[in-house]
Amino acid sequence: MLRILSLTVLLSGAALAAYTGPKVQLTYLHGFTGPDRPVMEKLISQFNAAHPNIEVKGQAQPWGTTWQQLGPLVASGRSPDIVVINEDQVTSFIARGALTPLTTAELSTAGISKARFYGPLWATADYKGASYGVPVHSVALAMYYNKDLLAKSGVTKVPTTRAEYLAAAQKCTVDKGGKRPGEAGFDAKNLNTWAAGVVNGWMGGTIAYSLVRQNGVDLVDKSQNAAFTSAGAREAVQFLVDQVQKYQVSPANATEQSEIAAFRQGKTCFNFNGVWMLEQYKGQSGLNFGVTSLPQLGTKMNAAWGGSSHLTLPRQRANYDKNKRAASLEFLAWMTQPAQNLTWTAAGGLPTQPTVAKDKSYDNNPVSGLFEGLPNVYATSGYPWVGQVRGAWDGAVEAAVLGKKSVEKALADAQNEASKQIAQARQTIK
Repeated sequence: MLRILSLTVLLSGAALAAYTGPKVQLTYLHGFTGPDRPVMEKLISQFNAAHPNIEVKGQAQPWGTTWQQLGPLVASGRSPDIVVINEDQVTSFIARGALTPLTTAELSTAGISKARFYGPLWATADYKGASYGVPVHSVALAMYYNKDLLAKSGVTKVPTTRAEYLAAAQKCTVDKGGKRPGEAGFDAKNLNTWAAGVVNGWMGGTIAYSLVRQNGVDLVDKSQNAAFTSAGAREAVQFLVDQVQKYQVSPANATEQSEIAAFRQGKTCFNFNGVWMLEQYKGQSGLNFGVTSLPQLGTKMNAAWGGSSHLTLPRQRANYDKNKRAASLEFLAWMTQPAQNLTWTAAGGLPTQPTVAKDKSYDNNPVSGLFEGLPNVYATSGYPWVGQVRGAWDGAVEAAVLGKKSVEKALADAQNEASKQIAQARQTIK
């Protein structure tokens, strides 16, 4: 069921510029192919009904297909008018000249104000001082917690700091003999319940990235070179490794899927995963859980990984119809108004702007537990070689967590590998 907007949200999106040019038809390429597809198609239909001189034809296809096709389409002068691009791809397409900047004048005329959106979310599609996209979709890393298991373990407060988390983790972790970490005879290889498994793979790298941001650094330096060996990065990965080796509150060799299963079964107090797991956990019989933003497990600030999708305008052939660009800007403005964003979040995304997060329809929705942390959500973006950086970073975190390498060696080796790939990428990017 699509949500009904409060009067406050409706009024905040009331002033929109109106396209008055001749009738145009726009092609709109996006990757919302799952349960979110009907919601997007309904929004497109609503836009078309409200704009008789603009017809938007939506085309849904897998994201990977778009990443393969967009470059050749731009080069051949056959670009779609509007395309949705995700946070880990957008800077690469910008740097390769596939997207056009949205000028201050265009944004103003269309009634699009970046001040309306969460700052880090809007900045995801910025590059070299210019804006190239408007956020239409947002997700974030969250912490799920088992209310019953916390109570059984004697934890009376959902942790928000590192100290609180470690204290809760010690109470939550019990071996099959009933002993906790630090007690004589504790068997870390035979756990009955535990805090949260430190996972490997992409999710492990994503959690580690969040801690890196909490430590006040990033995966790249100011020159956009890999920066895995900074003190902040080393500290973040070491903290995760310590969950297994030092504090013994995580089983060894945990995976994302094994931890999802353990949380469903009531074996773990916490589970770190994306907001997209909310609906699945809500459907789990007997699981009494809550969800909140990532606690500050790092040393300097609140931060969490976030993913996003942005409406962008690709580069077109030289004789491209200016009316189509004006109409496309109106579509961007309409689709990202609070009313439409609230409707869109019914498909499982998060609000892209504080006004929407304050809507009364969220009062009894567990997802609202994430809203306080939305201003502190950061994407891996802003440099053209996100894929090269994340691939090497995820591998380093996995090697360290699994004990295959020391933290220092894992990060140093991965930084060298990422640097080689970045050097190759620089040759093809302006």
